Parts: sequence; structure tokens; C-alpha cells
Amino acid sequence: MNDSTALDLALPDTIEQRLGAPRPIVLVLGSTYEEATAPTLDRLGCRRITTTTANAMDVASGLGNFSFVFIEPDTIGDEDGVYLIRDLHALSPNAKIVLTGAASSLDSKVLVEAMRAGVSDVVDPTDAIALSTTVDNSLVAADARAERVLAIGAHPDDVEIGCAGALLDHRRRGDSVSVLTMSHGQVGGDVSQRVQESTATAQTIGARLMLANLPDTRIDSGVDTIQMIECVVQAFDPTIIYVHSKNDNHQDHRAVHIATISASRRVPQIFAYQSPSATNDFAPTKFVAIDEVVVRKVEVLSLFDSQRERSYLEPEMVIAGARYWARNLAPRARYAEPFEVIRSMSAPPTRSAKPVTAAAPLAPVMPINDGQKVPT
Repeated sequence: MNDSTALDLALPDTIEQRLGAPRPIVLVLGSTYEEATAPTLDRLGCRRITTTTANAMDVASGLGNFSFVFIEPDTIGDEDGVYLIRDLHALSPNAKIVLTGAASSLDSKVLVEAMRAGVSDVVDPTDAIALSTTVDNSLVAADARAERVLAIGAHPDDVEIGCAGALLDHRRRGDSVSVLTMSHGQVGGDVSQRVQESTATAQTIGARLMLANLPDTRIDSGVDTIQMIECVVQAFDPTIIYVHSKNDNHQDHRAVHIATISASRRVPQIFAYQSPSATNDFAPTKFVAIDEVVVRKVEVLSLFDSQRERSYLEPEMVIAGARYWARNLAPRARYAEPFEVIRSMSAPPTRSAKPVTAAAPLAPVMPINDGQKVPT
């Protein structure tokens, strides 16, 4: 079964959706109830990964994000089990820890230890209805509180260089991430290879991937580009957008920045990332700590094999840049990514039932002086 969901966005023919959203991951510690839980988890579209407690951290570290951890009662029978659950929760802070077992068969000591470890639910794995309800309700709640993040770049590797750390951290926290690349990067290498590399990096990050095919080095900021981006914004309804800075020597990067600003007037948060071609006028005021994911960012960038001669993709350069920008967060972080703040408005991530349209009044118009003539 695929690791991604169906291609679920309604997009124009000019934009190809290469990858759907990743399926929710359920990390199952122990195989006692694997056969009982499998049908329900499969029906809900979850990706099941079964492992032992001894290997749990190694497996979980490679996932980046998981929605649930199913544990058996004997997992929390000692301090090591309690610490394991806490460590897993640190890797994926919004993951639900579910204790599998009929509540009537669990003694009070086990339940107390479960609470200490951070267990959020107890479910009988043989009760398909209870299991389905627990998982489904948790997924709905997680989707409602998650940020919807859209990262836009002119070429394959632009987004990953500029903000892969932030995207990986969004995924670690359970946010939904999509990447829109406006060209296939024809000038920079073999098109099929670059598309394959983009697909591989999106899978590693855990992101949807959408590809347009505008002419490399000749992208403009006109109405066609604006409408392409606007279609994606309407379909995905992002709460956060990451895009190129206007302070960039590459004409494609500047064009994508301008078009994105025009296409996303109602998006509450827009941040501009740094590219290797950024000018000295790039002036970040937002810094995202990426200590938890900096190694994975290096791994993501290593997938761009066609660009391996580029010095800015060397691991030493990536790490050095992250260390440099982290000076703005010291001593709270050792690695960071920089962003210019284009727009930052507080807004709930939940979707509006009735989106505001241009024709809808934003507020009632009230006479300022209540009809009284203003004295001169």
C-alpha cells in the first residue's frame, strides 16, 4: 500500500500533483494485537509500523512524524518503558499514546504508570468500534488544530535549501505540508532526474508535491503565474506560506515572490526564505530553531544528486549556515533557518465554514458622527 493518500486537490491541468498527503502513521510496539487492530487501521487509511520496544527509537527517528503509538501493558511495567514513551513523545509531540488492553483487565498500578508516561487513551484492541472511534476522533482533532503549510519555490531544490528544516519541524509537530515548485529546472539538469529528486525529497519530508512547468530562467510574475499559485492557495487553504525573498539575484526567484504575494492576500502568515542567490539586502527577523531536524535536512539535500557539485549543498555549508543564523537564538538553539516576515497575523488554523469573499462585507459600516454635522 502507498505511503501517500490519493491525489486529493482540485488543480488545473497546468499543475501536476505528484504526491498526495502522507498517510497517518501508527507505531505499534509489540505484535500481540497486530492481527486484531490491522483491519480497522487499514480501513481508516493508516500506515502501520510494528516494532519492538528495543528498536522503537531507531524506527521512530527515521519517520519524522507519527500520529499514534500503540503500547501494550508490559511496555510500561518499569521505568525504562516510561522513559521510552516520553522520548517517543518528544520526537513527535502531538502523537497520541494509546494503551491497548481492556480497561477491566488493567490494574490500577498499570493505569497510574500509563498516566505518568503520557498515555492519552486506553482502548480494547479487540473492540473494533471503540478502536475506530478513538483513532478517527483523534485524527479529526489533529487535522483541526494543525497548521497548513505551503512552501513555494521556482526550481527543484529551492524550497528544500531555504526551509527544509522548518518544514521538517512542522511535520514533526503534526502540521500538513505541501510543496509547489514552479518549474522542472530544465536549465539546471536532466528534467526527469530533477523531478524524481523532488519526489524523493517530498516523501522524506512528508509533504504533498505539486509541479508546474514554467520555463526555467524565464518565469514571470504576470497573471498566468499568479493564477497558478492562486489555484493552489484556494485548493489547499494554507495558514502559512514560505516563499523566495524579493532580495534575490535570480530573476525567477523574484518573480515567484511577487506572484505569490499577489496570489495569497488572504493568507495570514507569509515568510520569505534565503536562497544561495540572496542579496545582502536579505534581512531576516524570524529565526526557526531546527536543532531537532538539522541532520534530516542534510539528508534531504543529499537526495539532489544532480546538483552535487553545488557548494551550497555540501553538508558543511548547510551546517555552517544554520549555526550562523542560530546566533540570533543563542543560547536556546544551535541551528536555525532565517526568514523575512512578509505578513504575520494571528489566525486560528481551522478552516472557515463560510470563507470571506471579496463581495462579502467585512464589518458593518457605522456613521462616525451619528449623523451630526461636524463643527467647523
